[in-house]
Amino acid sequence: MQDMKEDIKNTINSNINEKFKCLETKNELLEQKLETQTIKINNLERTIRKKNLLIFGVSEDEKSYWDLEEKVIDIINNVINIKCDSNGIECVRRLGKKGEKVRPIVITLTTMGLKIKIQKNKKKLIPTPYYIKEDFPPEILSKRKELQMEVSKEREQGKLAIIKYDKIVILKNRNQQAEKQIMDKKKRVLSESPETSQSDCENNKDKQPIKNKTNSMDNFLLKKPTLQFPSKKFTSHPHDPRTTQ
Repeated sequence: MQDMKEDIKNTINSNINEKFKCLETKNELLEQKLETQTIKINNLERTIRKKNLLIFGVSEDEKSYWDLEEKVIDIINNVINIKCDSNGIECVRRLGKKGEKVRPIVITLTTMGLKIKIQKNKKKLIPTPYYIKEDFPPEILSKRKELQMEVSKEREQGKLAIIKYDKIVILKNRNQQAEKQIMDKKKRVLSESPETSQSDCENNKDKQPIKNKTNSMDNFLLKKPTLQFPSKKFTSHPHDPRTTQ
């Protein structure tokens, strides 16, 4: 009887363990799928916001979409000094709910080239109440705030650290780059100095050409022998018929 109880208990435990294992594997698969879907959604959102810019400080007194678009085009043309018309803008809208504060404007541009031009010339907005920022998703904004402390620490150590999307990038110092270029030039000058080339020439002059013995022997063997006979003076004899006339 006791043995039967033990067997029943063991079978129940084994069944429970198997079910738990199945649940664990399913949970792992769901976590993997969720992670994959999250990465895809983040990439999709990044692609959607790729051509977006945020303009802050623009007074909120427009009465229609066309008024808002005209305001944005006017700032790009006359303040940032970049040619732009309605063809360069896909859409414009205010971000968030209307309240006491002036809401920023989200601009979606038609080309990345126009966005890069605006970003390069955004310093022209410094004397104005306007300023431009990238349009990041909320989770990226919170991550960038967390990274700001690390960036300030890196800059205190003399490093050129910046935040690129959601990562810290340390740029090379201009002084280090200049020193490296100078060292490379010095190395080239030393390797191509006239002293080394002159010594090479002198060494070449001191060296005498080595005669090739094998070639001289081959030439001797291949050369045709020439027979030389001693030259005799011909003397005529009185009884020689060749001398008779």
